[in-house]
Amino acid sequence: MDAQETSASPDVSPASPYPWGRLWFFGTAFTTGGVVMALEILGSRLLAPVFGTSLFVWGALIGVVLAAMSSGYSTGGWLADRRTPGAVLPWLLLGSGAWTLLLAGVGQPIVFTVSQWTTDPRWGPCLAASVLLAVPAFGLSGVLPVLLRLAIADMGHLGRHTGAMIAVSTIGSLVGTWGTSFFLLTWLGSLTLVAVLGVVLVVLGLGWLWWGRRVKGAALVPVVGILGGLVWLGFHPVLIYPPVIHQEDSPYQQVQVRDEKGLRFLVLDNTFHAIMWQPDPVRLALPYSQMMMAALALHPQPQRGLILGQGGGSIAKWLEQHWPELELDVVEMDPSVVEAAERFFEYQAPPNHHVHVRDARVFLARQTTQYDVIWVDVFARHQIPFHLTTTEFYAQLREHLSEDGVVAVNLAASDSEVDRIRAEAVVSTMKTSFPHVETYSIPAPSWLRTKPGSVNLIFFAGRDPLRMESDEFSLATIILLNQGKMPPEVLPFLNSARGPDWNPGLILTDDFSPFDILQGSG
Repeated sequence: MDAQETSASPDVSPASPYPWGRLWFFGTAFTTGGVVMALEILGSRLLAPVFGTSLFVWGALIGVVLAAMSSGYSTGGWLADRRTPGAVLPWLLLGSGAWTLLLAGVGQPIVFTVSQWTTDPRWGPCLAASVLLAVPAFGLSGVLPVLLRLAIADMGHLGRHTGAMIAVSTIGSLVGTWGTSFFLLTWLGSLTLVAVLGVVLVVLGLGWLWWGRRVKGAALVPVVGILGGLVWLGFHPVLIYPPVIHQEDSPYQQVQVRDEKGLRFLVLDNTFHAIMWQPDPVRLALPYSQMMMAALALHPQPQRGLILGQGGGSIAKWLEQHWPELELDVVEMDPSVVEAAERFFEYQAPPNHHVHVRDARVFLARQTTQYDVIWVDVFARHQIPFHLTTTEFYAQLREHLSEDGVVAVNLAASDSEVDRIRAEAVVSTMKTSFPHVETYSIPAPSWLRTKPGSVNLIFFAGRDPLRMESDEFSLATIILLNQGKMPPEVLPFLNSARGPDWNPGLILTDDFSPFDILQGSG
């Protein structure tokens, strides 16, 4: 069918059978634009349990969606010129809706399966994003040129009509982006929201199919039956993870709380961030957190402390019981993590503990308080907030450190070459503000499912050399141990877990922090 014949078709006439005239066309453009962007944002949550939320993951998502949209626009235009637009449009919507419902139902097993095919931090997320999002992004992008072909009868004002349709679609994308990020994701959760978007597309597609009189009522029965089955699957997803006692999608990450063999785990995206031994909730269950308490023996009389990265509140709980006189500020960016620590990890901040829901850099920039001990526990094994690794960050820490103050930094690592390069970069960057850095390498506990060779590197630093191998430090540690103010595991670590000497590494700055280095072996 050539262009002249299509222009004379009832499908491009303002008197076509679709209800509400141009409002129906603009509503479809608005909806499809919004759903595409919502799915892109939700894709990050679907990939996070396996691939994390790194720069590579976001690059993969954006690239895959852009490629799918580009090919969708082209294919939609081609179909609009060669097929009756009113017959093409419903199936683009129904196909995209069906795939979206399928994505809600079996998206998690698909991501885990893809992760078994490739562990590459770049191409793994690209492949997973392609499987999950390429089809709906392609189909929904193809809707716009078909809509334009169907809606524009006045060729003398083609530019105005085209601009208006694209503008409405873009506004829909904006609403989909902000609505998902600011409200819907937190209200509904990722998988439920994906299923809701699939239902919206299916209803819209069925509306076009019915009102366009393209399929008779009886012929719709099998279509509706298949779609009904997909709707059920979308709201009853297949899950790989074991049941959790709490799960929510915060503005920053997916927060889960799990119980297993007397242990309670706080899982953020795909990484353990806190572990509580349920028979003794105050006990520091992880060796690295025990070792970080050695900083207390490096200051003669610590009065005020700062924790950057609350997690489950493990360190804060221990300090509350064993150092009740210590004035403590606790900084955590994610309000959902703060709530999880209160509800599930038994951390209720006493009057001298002050919990601040804020980014660490923002908190430091707005405070003038100096601290005797600063604990930095914000680095997951492969999720490193780059702005907390830079020279500018460590300069801020130094400004907030008292004259005899001590900084203790935890960095998850392993015996791999890439983790060594990352550690060298962190140490070298620390030394721009703290010339003397001492390292202890704490092995991961055998009962925790980590890869062989996993360790936590604890970096201690101050304005002056710390001399942690001196008799004075050993004596201070023993005194605190006898007073019940030091975990007993610290002494063996001091004798056996001395870290390696570091070669000069890359200096990380706010302007230049290569993600290849920060990713490490993750």
